[in-house]
Amino acid sequence: MLCPALAHAAGADDKAAAQVLFDEGRKLMDKGKYAEACPKLESSQRLDPGAGTLLNLAACYEKNGQTASAWVTYTDAATASQERHADWAARANERAKALFPGLSHLSIEVPNAPTGAEIKRDGKALDSSSYGMAMPVDPGHHVVDATAPGKLPVHEEVDVASKAADAKVTIKFENAPVAEHQVITPIGPTTGPIERDTGRGNGMRAAGLTIGGIGVAGVIVGAIFGGLALGKKGEAAPNCLPDFSKCTTQGKASVDDAMTFGTISTIGFIAGGVLAAVGITLFIVAPSSKERVAAFLTPNGVAIGGVF
Repeated sequence: MLCPALAHAAGADDKAAAQVLFDEGRKLMDKGKYAEACPKLESSQRLDPGAGTLLNLAACYEKNGQTASAWVTYTDAATASQERHADWAARANERAKALFPGLSHLSIEVPNAPTGAEIKRDGKALDSSSYGMAMPVDPGHHVVDATAPGKLPVHEEVDVASKAADAKVTIKFENAPVAEHQVITPIGPTTGPIERDTGRGNGMRAAGLTIGGIGVAGVIVGAIFGGLALGKKGEAAPNCLPDFSKCTTQGKASVDDAMTFGTISTIGFIAGGVLAAVGITLFIVAPSSKERVAAFLTPNGVAIGGVF
């Protein structure tokens, strides 16, 4: 008996809260404060759905200029009230028909939509079947965000006018940069075979000094390109949004340069550090006999080989 009693109490609480919200929404509507009234009526409808609340909510949307929301809510109200309140249903249908010719529309084009693409309008995901279709929307500002695996995110904003206006947003995905596909400029000269036969360990120590010197040069180059990357990012800032999610053509070019310089800087620091460490190791180990050492910079790191 305890569970049914609790369920009944919760239902009663919802209805009570819904009534308070409805009354407050109606008071705000009477004062002409439709932007404040509509959310009250929305909450009331969620807590205790009813045809009467839907009619009032639709009227609030209409007064607030939310024509698409008003149209669909009048349609829902007509369906909800047709069995018990034929007069309500007739009034709701009449208002829906009157609003329909003046609805504004927004179409979102997604040419060659990639697999896994997700398009959101004002934070709500759209079904792929709606791509390219002119859908009724409330007049005003709308935000479209699009994501897809392996693609750069797309952010678009559009203002839709009232009175049967038509607007369109086209989503153009671009491939996200992939590190392994980037062209990497070699950092410093590639060392060919180093061969020394000047006594016990002299050849290995000479190789260690040479490779260590290249490592230091790599670190310096990394620092230089790091500075260039920061400079390019500074150039891009005035032409991009604060989070760099959207840029002008000039801003995008600066961002691309900054990413390229940043990649070169990172490789310079890593490769330089590795070569410096190898040089020190070779200098310390320095075995006796004739040595032949070679070190090469590759896109995947540093390759070292030799015969000792």
